[in-house]
Formats: sequence, C-alpha cells, structure tokens
Amino acid sequence: MSKHIFVFLLVFVFSADLLSQQLPITDNYLFNPSSISPAFTGKYYKFQSILTYRHESTNIAGAPIVGNFIIDGIPHKNMGIGGNIILSKAGIYRNFTVNLNYAYHLQIAKEHFLSFGINAALYQNYLDLSDIITRNQDDPLIAGNTSLSETYFNAGLGFLYSWKDFNFCISFPLLFNNRSLYADNDYQHVLAMDRNWLVYANYTLNFHADWKLQFDMLFRQNQYSPWTIDVSALVKFRDNYWLGLLYRKTSIIGVTAGATIIDRIIINYNFEFSGFAMDGVGGGTHEISLGYRIFREIPKNLQIKDYVR
Repeated sequence: MSKHIFVFLLVFVFSADLLSQQLPITDNYLFNPSSISPAFTGKYYKFQSILTYRHESTNIAGAPIVGNFIIDGIPHKNMGIGGNIILSKAGIYRNFTVNLNYAYHLQIAKEHFLSFGINAALYQNYLDLSDIITRNQDDPLIAGNTSLSETYFNAGLGFLYSWKDFNFCISFPLLFNNRSLYADNDYQHVLAMDRNWLVYANYTLNFHADWKLQFDMLFRQNQYSPWTIDVSALVKFRDNYWLGLLYRKTSIIGVTAGATIIDRIIINYNFEFSGFAMDGVGGGTHEISLGYRIFREIPKNLQIKDYVR
C-alpha cells in the first residue's frame, strides 16, 4: 500500500468526529459526565447503567460506529466505583476499550466539594487489511499480514470542583504515550495511543421550581492533534425532560432531547449535522442512550461529618 493511501485511511479513521485522539466521541456526557472523567463516578447516583449507540454519517459506508456501556455506583457514601466498555469501528479500524474507575468525594466547606478520580484502562486497536487494494504488495507494513493488532495498558486521572450547581473538571484520559510496534520513519502513529487531556465545566440556572437552564463547555486536546471544543445549552423541566443545542468546533451542530421515565429509566437521543457540503449526503449522526438510575440519598442539612464519615 502506498504511503499516501495509508495516510488517507488514517486521516479518515482519526478524523475530528473521532476526536483525533483514538478515543471516540459521544454526547452522553451532557446528562452523564462520568463518561468523560472518573472524578464523576458515583457523585450523583447510588447506581446507574447506561448503554449508548452512536452512528456517524449513516449514509457513508465505513463511517464511525460506537457502542458504549457504562456502569457506576456508590459502595460507600464518599466513594464511587464503576467502569465502561467501548466498542468502536471506522473503515478498517476497530477499537476495544475497558475502563475501571474509582472516585473519592470530599466536602471541604459548606456546598464546596472536591472529587478525585482514577482509572485503569485496556485498549486494543485493530486494522483489518484483508480487503485492502494496494499498489505495492511488498509494502513492509502489510507484507504477509491480513491484520494488525496491538494491546495497551494506560491510566487516567480526573479532578473535579463542585459548588452548588457549578462543576469544573480537569481530566487526563490517557496519561502516557503508548508507542506502536509499527512506528518507523513512514508510519509514526499507526496504532499508537497518545497522551491527551480535557477541561469540562457546567452550570445550571434555576429559573423556577420546575425550569432549569444548563450550560456545558468541553475542551479536548490530544498531544499530536488539533484541539476541539463543545458548547451547549439544555432546557430542563422538572429534571425529567430536557431539550438542547450543541456546537462543536469544525461547524458541527447537535440537537439533543431526553426524558426520565418513572424516575429511573433514562432515554436520550442526539442528532448532529455538519456545515460541510459532504454532510448533505452523509445522513448526519445519530446517537441514542438508554439507562437506569437510582438517585443517591443526601441529607437535607448536609454536614462534613455526614459526607466523609
């Protein structure tokens, strides 16, 4: 395979829609921020499990598809544990990820909290070369290979500050660079996992006992890729129904809507479209999430001893 063809495939696989970070994007952080940082694990819910399916550019063969199952809960009043499994594919690329998360939540003053989260992760990246048409059958990267696969272990950290309805989080989903066995002068980042970090903040305005307006901002940066940023706003009614808009750098606009059924079942749908001409035939991006939650019980007059004992 010529270098130019291979670079084209990599650009497609690690495009902006996949965050250019080998970590797939989903929008479910708008109602479940534990999907982007372990610091949120067990913060709001005694137990929750959420399944998300995302299909980008549905009219284009080989476009990215992501499946994400997350679960977390509270084994003790100031701790959270959980994990998630991610399956994603785009063209010839496949990824399988398993994360185990732990968080410790500490009240430092009245209505002021600090949360610390860590995660251990296993990543397996895979390239299917069986159907590739090449100009050079002797290319050393693919000679005698029908696939390439590498497995990595990595770790992440998250720090969260909360005050009333405001959250500010700094997180490092990948702390270390995993060097690919296939790296050489021509192929520097074929299957490598690169260090990255993110900053997330949200704030909720309470207009009425029934109505709220939530603002979210998410900035993400990969060591070797352009940064990206999301800004969004959600209108909530009684915390049971919500409708919102999202904008992502590179002219992506999203519409999200969701509901809580019988106080425990969560359903959310998100549709994204791009300002680029290709999206006219791409079919847009569809994401749907289904979950189950049990809210944690917090004393009305919470004191430090109630939270950390």
